[in-house]
Amino acid sequence: MSRVGRDVLGVVALGALSLLGGEGLAHASSPHSHWIGTWEMSPAGLPTISKIGADSLPPIITVKGTIRYRIRISLGGSQVRLRFSNEYGKSALTVAAVSVAVAAHGLDAVSGSLQPVTFGGSRSITIPAGAPALSDPIPLRVRSLTDLLVSAYVPQGIPAHACQKDPINQAIVEGSDATSLQELIPGKCLTTRRPLLTEVYARENRLHPVVVTLGDSITDGVVKGVVDPKGGVRGWPGVLARRLAGRGVSVVNAGIAGNRLLRSFPMFGDSALARLDRDVLSVPGVSCIVLLEGTNDIGMSGPEGLLGSTPLVTAKQLIAAYSQIVSRAHEHGVRVIGATITPFKGTDGYSAEKERVRETVNDWIRTSKVFDGVVDFDMAVRDPDHPNRLKPDYDSGDHLHPNPAGYRHMGEVIDLRLFD
Repeated sequence: MSRVGRDVLGVVALGALSLLGGEGLAHASSPHSHWIGTWEMSPAGLPTISKIGADSLPPIITVKGTIRYRIRISLGGSQVRLRFSNEYGKSALTVAAVSVAVAAHGLDAVSGSLQPVTFGGSRSITIPAGAPALSDPIPLRVRSLTDLLVSAYVPQGIPAHACQKDPINQAIVEGSDATSLQELIPGKCLTTRRPLLTEVYARENRLHPVVVTLGDSITDGVVKGVVDPKGGVRGWPGVLARRLAGRGVSVVNAGIAGNRLLRSFPMFGDSALARLDRDVLSVPGVSCIVLLEGTNDIGMSGPEGLLGSTPLVTAKQLIAAYSQIVSRAHEHGVRVIGATITPFKGTDGYSAEKERVRETVNDWIRTSKVFDGVVDFDMAVRDPDHPNRLKPDYDSGDHLHPNPAGYRHMGEVIDLRLFD
């Protein structure tokens, strides 16, 4: 996959924010506010093409068996609830058994923590094509920043492909139901790319604000996003979640690698405008959106783009999209923090004309006062001597995605006094 095609940029920023004031407090006191979002990986579809640019995509195969995911939640609670997705499926999906546990080493569960998961009292569920499924509440008390194991048995199979260099933390045991096993010896390395599991909710006695980060690969953090290999923290949202956990603020990551504001593409998910209600405004307890999208719109557009020749996106089009997200969020009492788009000179999608679009949009984000706050990630990670490039100390090598130091810096430059 080419450098822009490998999930072109996503960056979000956090600015002046009062999560418990005004409209945010009114939203938090809804009847369902005792459930809060504590983890997310927004759904996306399978590739519908075999190549992006000069790079071939791995072939898709069908595997039948148990998939076990290891995920890190933000805030804990006395119960958890799981959301699964067949929203991009073309046929019904049977999930015959599910379990959840507190993670020990690797993909092994802490003794005594493994719990069966039910749906309307049943251990199995068939999810229609195009639909999600929400589990019953699960009596599992978990602490903040805990790693959970979620195992799902899919006897009729699910699409997968060979593991990439930086796969989602998961393993597949082919041909059997391993959901009840405390210790798991994974089979051959396969990955479902985007997991069946798309959200985790936690239940607590007091209200907690929830920040949802809406973006693409730099927000998603799947590509070169591990900032703490031992702790498993991915991307700047993971750093922010770790910093805010003690303040009772949950951070939920709704980034999708390759995502765009304006245009949908199955493997990069629905556009931000199209998925705002599903992936952000429906998250229990959401008080604030941290928005950074637009680089993919800029980098993938124009003649001989990665997905074919299209008109070059304009600053006016991107500004209109940002404004719509703010207006729709405000209707729900949710605040929006805008983030400037980080540099990407050196990638296949860069041009001087595209750079002018990025600079125009960033100037508008900084000065328009449309957003409820702004964080200048562009300023934080750009090279002072060459502001259209990432600072070498923060460049992963593709001139697009930050390296672990860059992600860590992005998460740490956010002033936590903004949440007081």
